[in-house]
Amino acid sequence: MVNILDRISWVLGKIATYMATIILVSVFFVISAGIICRFTSLRISWTEELARWGLISLTYVGASAALRNKQHVGVNFVVNALPAKIAKIVTGLAYIAVMVTVSYFFFNSLEAALKATRIRGDIIPLSLKYVKLLLPMSFFMMFFHLAWGLSTLFGAKSVDGKTIGL
Repeated sequence: MVNILDRISWVLGKIATYMATIILVSVFFVISAGIICRFTSLRISWTEELARWGLISLTYVGASAALRNKQHVGVNFVVNALPAKIAKIVTGLAYIAVMVTVSYFFFNSLEAALKATRIRGDIIPLSLKYVKLLLPMSFFMMFFHLAWGLSTLFGAKSVDGKTIGL
């Protein structure tokens, strides 16, 4: 079971990393195009909206990639100071609490995305459903990263390297 979750989490982590890279590079070029157009007196209004959508997407997709790669900041000195058994219990409860939170946000963001079908962008007449679907997708990936992290905690003797953050 741990190997299956590890493989799924690894693949989703790679997908999130590549998506975040593509979104970041795209936002860079969109913003650069907007800046260049302003200096040449061309008024391209869609760059601001597209950049906003990209940055919002980058936040959530990047958070998923950071979760898989253990790059989130964590305050682990309290957990590391506890006895090994209690530290594992506290870390397990933290994983479960974050999994419940991620599940809550997944379902609410999915509902919001599906309800946004008829809502269009202010400048780009594209349904916001497509932009908003990146949020539940990111929470879905985060859930698998957390499930993998929790499964690795069961066989571990200590919580070193097994907590959610660094």
